[in-house]
Amino acid sequence: MLLGVAHPMRECWVLAGFVPETRPEVAALDALRKELGFDPTARSHELDASSKTAKRSPKRILERLTGGEVDREARCWTEPDLDHLRQRGRDNGLAAFLSEVEERLAPALSSSFAAESTALDLGCPPVKEDDTGSSAPER
Repeated sequence: MLLGVAHPMRECWVLAGFVPETRPEVAALDALRKELGFDPTARSHELDASSKTAKRSPKRILERLTGGEVDREARCWTEPDLDHLRQRGRDNGLAAFLSEVEERLAPALSSSFAAESTALDLGCPPVKEDDTGSSAPER
């Protein structure tokens, strides 16, 4: 169960995608490896802390690696390939989440887009579900 993960998922998931890009980022990650005794980007599932300033706080570690830059955090999600995210996220819930999206959401979206595309190709108005779950052409 994805929601049952007991640690701060978001920060751990972002850390799983962190790849140092600059010398200061490499230095910060090296310092954190020494401080923690492990690589927090490869083993983010071992991070847990109730206080943002605690040694194993994912929030503190993410802040230290990204400098609190929202754009830098976003690149941790968007730039690594899915295999990298799956490997690093195997034990923190990210890999399970990505698999669930791939298995459930992607096919549902794909079939929805295909149905809408077919309807438009045939000159039919798009179908829109009402509150009861039944479908009717959009007007």
